Amino acid sequence: MVVLVALGAGLLVWQRPWRSSADGVIAIPANASSVLSGQFRALSAATTEKAFVRAAGSTTSAHTFARNAWSARKALGATQVELRYVTGGEVADRVDGSSVATVEVTWQPSRVSGLVNASRHSASVRFRMAPQKGGTFAVVSAGAATDPVPIWLAGKVTVERQSGVEVVRLDGGDPAQPVEAMATTARDGVREVVPHTSGTLTIVSPHSQAQMAQLVGQKIADVRQIAAVTTRLDGGSDTSVGSVIVLNPEVFATMDRRAAQVVLTHEATHLLTKAVGTRAETWVVEGFADFVALHDDSAALSLSAGQVLAEVKAGKGPKHLPTAADFSATKHGLGAVYESAWMIFRMLGERFGDGKVVTFYEHVLGGMPLDHALSTSFGLTSAQLTADWRTYLAKSASTVS
Repeated sequence: MVVLVALGAGLLVWQRPWRSSADGVIAIPANASSVLSGQFRALSAATTEKAFVRAAGSTTSAHTFARNAWSARKALGATQVELRYVTGGEVADRVDGSSVATVEVTWQPSRVSGLVNASRHSASVRFRMAPQKGGTFAVVSAGAATDPVPIWLAGKVTVERQSGVEVVRLDGGDPAQPVEAMATTARDGVREVVPHTSGTLTIVSPHSQAQMAQLVGQKIADVRQIAAVTTRLDGGSDTSVGSVIVLNPEVFATMDRRAAQVVLTHEATHLLTKAVGTRAETWVVEGFADFVALHDDSAALSLSAGQVLAEVKAGKGPKHLPTAADFSATKHGLGAVYESAWMIFRMLGERFGDGKVVTFYEHVLGGMPLDHALSTSFGLTSAQLTADWRTYLAKSASTVS
């Protein structure tokens, strides 16, 4: 018991939670919740950049954060911003004396086409706050709480626009790929296969994988295999309105130009055909997106479908159509699953042509049951499709060395 008490006292002395400015760390004021509530009201009430910066605190980092956030609001058209303090901030959780306060952030829809939604946006955001002299706080950063972090609070934002394309860069984005040119190619590629698509292709290019994860409301571990994702940044999933493509620079930047273009055109297919928010079969949505992305690709089948064909040659090929669970972002062998779905559409395209494939996809996307759509478009049942596809995979595998 004496040893435990002594150890506990030693830890307490080492941590010194009562440290004050004499130790280089400013103590959190006793009325922290009241101070924070007033500070976020002041941030909400600010009508000029100067007032917003002043309300953020007196430190250099607070000024930088506030200027970036104000500039991003202007670039994205976020208006009627309100920041309402909810809880937290009273206890330091880092050696620098800073703490975390949870704030409810609301704002009116953006004027950036891909970030527009019909309703007012709302998100729970964790603000890291550093105590200042005089019993006040300075904003250090903002991060995701239970919702994706609003993009205008995530860093320095720039918006580049050209015909039918918008690229939103965060802290400079991913400089390794010519995203604007690739976005135009992706948009044109989708319209070649599905001519009646319309709308603006909006791509968000974060500077880091951590930013990407925060924007889509996921853990870093859940996005490590993903080069890009088409989603809504407000956390909604009931409609495709407000969908954007978010790049993962940790993966996207390491790809060669061909592979990166395939990824971008794949995601552009999701966005421009309004696949987000539907309840369509996952293999149909993903397989068709690769059908479009690889439509005019001249690469060998060993490159485009090498993983699944290797499994087939090893006697481990798929026995049934891919399920939604097979497409889990953390699942091992995810590449082979995507390839297997694409091979279904490659087979159908060769047998029936683009027109019937597009009609089938749109039937399923519109809510038609899979078997009905297969019968209407191709005169096939799910069982027949599965058997034909497995035979097609086996024949394809036999031609690949």
